[in-house]
Amino acid sequence: MSEKHGDKKAKLSMSQTFFRACMALLGGVIALWIALELIARFWVWLLIIAVLIGAIWAVVRIIKARNERW
Repeated sequence: MSEKHGDKKAKLSMSQTFFRACMALLGGVIALWIALELIARFWVWLLIIAVLIGAIWAVVRIIKARNERW
């Protein structure tokens, strides 16, 4: 079995590959947990901002429609 000099994947054992996969999965779970915590903390403010933006957009469209009528 010939092994290339720069081939690092061939040098990893199955346990190392499994450990890296577990660490990547753990990192993903932690990142998702932090993201959900932040959304849970700020979702009310995000909802208020979305409603305000929608209301401003509706007012602008109504004013624009009234001015184009004449």
